Amino acid sequence: MTPTHQLLLLGALGILPWASASAASLPQHVSSHINLVHRSEPGAKLTRRGKHGIAAVSESNGFWFGSFDVGNSKNLHMLIDTGSSDVIVNPGLYTPGSSSASLNLTFENAYGTTESDGSGTGTVAGTLYNDTVQFGSLSAAQTVGSATGTVLIPGDGIVGFAGVEVAQFPNGAPPFFHSLCNQGQVSSCRFGLALGKNDTGVQVLGELDSSLFQGNLTSTSVIQEWAFFADLALENTIIASDILVELDSGTATVTGPVDEVLSIFEATSIQAVVQNTTDGVTVTGYFPCDQPPTLGFSIPSQSNASTAEKTDSSLISHQSTIFNIAADQWIAADNGNNNCTAILSGMTVASYPTLWVVGQPFFRGLYIDHNLANATVGLATAKTQGTTVSSGTPTPSSVASSSPSVIATSAASSGMSVHAPLLLLSFLASMLF
Repeated sequence: MTPTHQLLLLGALGILPWASASAASLPQHVSSHINLVHRSEPGAKLTRRGKHGIAAVSESNGFWFGSFDVGNSKNLHMLIDTGSSDVIVNPGLYTPGSSSASLNLTFENAYGTTESDGSGTGTVAGTLYNDTVQFGSLSAAQTVGSATGTVLIPGDGIVGFAGVEVAQFPNGAPPFFHSLCNQGQVSSCRFGLALGKNDTGVQVLGELDSSLFQGNLTSTSVIQEWAFFADLALENTIIASDILVELDSGTATVTGPVDEVLSIFEATSIQAVVQNTTDGVTVTGYFPCDQPPTLGFSIPSQSNASTAEKTDSSLISHQSTIFNIAADQWIAADNGNNNCTAILSGMTVASYPTLWVVGQPFFRGLYIDHNLANATVGLATAKTQGTTVSSGTPTPSSVASSSPSVIATSAASSGMSVHAPLLLLSFLASMLF
């Protein structure tokens, strides 16, 4: 999910080839692995296996959950969200722990992409407490929101893993993972998500677990947690350069600007339906279920990869790699008669006209390392998925019906072009007016 009124505060951070390692001095301690579950149908039961949580799962809701203890509320199915920053427990589920203290403050958080189709906005309000939050073997003192009123968030609540830039609580509380870092609970200030295609996954806190992925990470700098520049690839051909991407595990789809998505649908013969909604103009796509397109993101953007090579950066990969959305993740809904709704949709919010919000269909089959210490993200194919890594240089005519999931690239191709400075100007303008 994405906070709607504090989506990305880029102006204060500046746009550099890569960000500085601002968190490098954070204390270090231990690490932990936590099994994640894809949200089950209502009534699914959680069981415990050591310090891991395992649950019966289904495809119905499109969100990822982990088992958290918040105060004396045990085994809560909390949504893992790299697009927001606060910890909120749904109405009636928070039981204060022995160390709980009311802050005598209320909150009202606004969220977008709240529905499984990537649409929806809403607000969550309630009261703030300080309490203990535990995930696996790791715990931290944390500001927690106890929600009231109507349930907006799926499951039992939400834990945001984005940065302080998008935190919404009025006391400026750090996000949960920042608290783990600040309180010396992790050996390294980084976490990894390995989300499988079989509705299970693992979150790694405090280390890079190379046993979970193939080869080396492809790394790029983040502007803030977890947004960066990438190139957009259609059928393994770069069609847009230096687009702004936000990795959001709390979004069940992939959403891009309306004009770009319409162009993609036209190029791939996907039927587009444009609607005017309360959230703005939206585009939904319908395609033959057995003919998904090949769409992905080339990381780092080739301009950033070139700069990294020239400066001999040890943090940013010197070669770009295309990470495609897996073909078996394209179906948001099967409508029958070989007609399916695409997981890609178009939605342009006036304040943020150029942003791609990349949700869990992209995460599936990948290991994604979120490194606060180096201000980078790193991606690799997860070992458990059985996919292969191929290499090659895309050309304007490189269209294949069965494309590999990951392709190494070295040269930009012609096509639509969106450049980082223009994106920055759009964001700065949106914040000024």
